[in-house]
Amino acid sequence: MKDFYKDWCEKLEVDTLPNCLFCGLEAGYNAKTEADLWCFLCEACFTKYGLELGPAQGQMLVLKSDNKGSSPT
Repeated sequence: MKDFYKDWCEKLEVDTLPNCLFCGLEAGYNAKTEADLWCFLCEACFTKYGLELGPAQGQMLVLKSDNKGSSPT
């Protein structure tokens, strides 16, 4: 059986940070919500509506320029 989560990483590198779907502030997470929807969330909205970080639940967003020379975890 294929392991769908073997390449999962906690941080997702992006060129620019998107806006939070709920409040419009800069998002720091791509996460599943209590309503079973995936969306970009800021810290406050992630705390309020997000589930948690993990495979099939959510990732932190980091700018590619912030991680030059380091590998994603």
